[in-house]
Amino acid sequence: MSGNFSGGRIEAALQLSGAAQNRAVLESWQRCEQRFGLAHDTLRRPEVMPESQTRQLRDRNGRLYHHAHDLVRTLYRKIDASGYAVFLTDNKGVILDSVAAHSLLPAFRTNGLLPGAVWSEEREGTNGIGTCIVEGRAITIHKDEHFLSQHSALTCTAAPVFSPDGEVCSVLDVSAVRDDIKRTDCLRVRGMIADYAEALERILFFDERAGDIILHLHPESQHVGSTRDAMISIAPDGTISGATSMARRILRAANSSSDIRDVFEMDVDSLLAKFANQSAGRKHLHADIGRDQADPAMAVNIAGGGVLFGSITLPEKLRRQFVGRATSMPMPVKPVRATTPETEMPDRDPALRRIFDIGSRLHARDINILMSGETGSGKEYLARHIHDAAVGKSRNFVAINCAALPEGLIENELFGHAGGAFTGAARDGFGGRIREANGGTLFLDEIGDMPLSAQGRLLRVLENRTIEPLGSTKSVPVNFRLMCASNVDLAKAVANGTFREDLLYRIKGARLAVPALRERCDLADLITRLLGGMAANVACDEEVLAMLVTHRWPGNVRELLNVLQYACVFAENGVIRTDHLPDDFKVTATEADAKMSPMQTMKHAEEVALRQLLDDQKWHISNTAKSLGIGRNTLYRRMARLGIEKA
Repeated sequence: MSGNFSGGRIEAALQLSGAAQNRAVLESWQRCEQRFGLAHDTLRRPEVMPESQTRQLRDRNGRLYHHAHDLVRTLYRKIDASGYAVFLTDNKGVILDSVAAHSLLPAFRTNGLLPGAVWSEEREGTNGIGTCIVEGRAITIHKDEHFLSQHSALTCTAAPVFSPDGEVCSVLDVSAVRDDIKRTDCLRVRGMIADYAEALERILFFDERAGDIILHLHPESQHVGSTRDAMISIAPDGTISGATSMARRILRAANSSSDIRDVFEMDVDSLLAKFANQSAGRKHLHADIGRDQADPAMAVNIAGGGVLFGSITLPEKLRRQFVGRATSMPMPVKPVRATTPETEMPDRDPALRRIFDIGSRLHARDINILMSGETGSGKEYLARHIHDAAVGKSRNFVAINCAALPEGLIENELFGHAGGAFTGAARDGFGGRIREANGGTLFLDEIGDMPLSAQGRLLRVLENRTIEPLGSTKSVPVNFRLMCASNVDLAKAVANGTFREDLLYRIKGARLAVPALRERCDLADLITRLLGGMAANVACDEEVLAMLVTHRWPGNVRELLNVLQYACVFAENGVIRTDHLPDDFKVTATEADAKMSPMQTMKHAEEVALRQLLDDQKWHISNTAKSLGIGRNTLYRRMARLGIEKA
């Protein structure tokens, strides 16, 4: 495949890469050699713009640099492995901003990674930043995958940030100059950097399209209004003025038309009337709601026969036109009796189900909930299920990761702003995320990372049930239920002076401790369900299932997902075997097994075997007991001892 490249270096570089990675790197190498005239052994000094020119470039990318500045530093704090640096570039691959440990700056500068440096493919060959711009997707360039030999010490993982026009406007890059980094080490980093790039894209989208109608879409109604939905901006004349990455897939299905009638089979007036009439019928559309999402998401027909659920955000001028200037009191939220847990959450772990049941009852009575638990343990997942059971899927669930929002932007994002409140502010203002939760639930994840200034404003909102946008003297009533989560000890944060004590007591109406994945007894069932959502007819063999069930999972569900996704890529004939698991996982699993007592190992093996037999018998208790040669009551006692619940 790559015989044109001298010494077979490309073959060695690509041995551990997947098919898509193979293609991307190979095509990049071909561009470097055939289009740019580069050679592997070319030695080039980094091209670095003068500081004055770099400042001018930052000024030209003012919105991007402003919104990304704190986000880059938050991302750096989240990457716990040492030796990494985070970089922000423009659409040409010029580094605008960077953050790294002071002791590592000389190593990065020696390798040309510093503000003002140009990292396009044409200049530096195959590299994380330049190849990401070409590919338009998250990518890792690991050591010898770099075209120029002088960059073979680098490992670079990058993700693109798209403008509302669908063009790459920036790249977030995480790089390291370390010999011990394996390609599998980059999986977690790539997932994290892709999430931060998507968050930056959404922030830029709201900022640049604040004067347009924004249509939020998702195949599942409960995700409309969340960070997972697709967003399309529509100009008053009915032309589509912008779209997020996910939304562009919808537009491609409609032949990428820029006319709303070709995509949704109605003009802009009909679309607005559809949502306005629905909202008026439920008395939920009020002038004081910054974003009209107290309504249940509505079904929207897509050209070609598809159906999605949607809601709209109206700019101030259109909101006044459709709902008038009167300000209403917020819609009362009536306590809703929590529905049966078994019908709402598929997880079988008794401790998790008990927390779900308690949380649903508390949330239905509008008691604030503070969740604690390790990173990746599923706090947002649990909060969404509690919301669905206590308030209803038709009501808005607004999840905000406080750590993912730049410190300089978080107050604007949460509380909104009046028109012209600051340089770059939307002309018609922005309602803010808290007002999106009106009539539903606000979930503040990693609230311990919220700046003190924002904590004070949040406390006033919780006490007065009104919100005052930045630059405005008008208070707007809001009514929502609150859940918060933190993976740090907030009491220690209070003692350290980084968290307000009065806010802690306000949000801690009740505390729920979410169990870590290693503490759950439904791992085998969870693994089966997760695999079912990743690929059809893929399962683990007995040895792999035993390894997964007994693993300690320091990264919790997030780590489990990464391992399963990796294994699914290499699974043959739909069966995951030990050689399909990441190398670093097998090492840690072996170490964990060595620490387990023989009794623990036997118990886990017995649980795995019994679950497999129950699955084979479709959980028919009599048939399972008969196949084991024991009575039904004996089987029930054995299931109770092993923590196995009947499906």
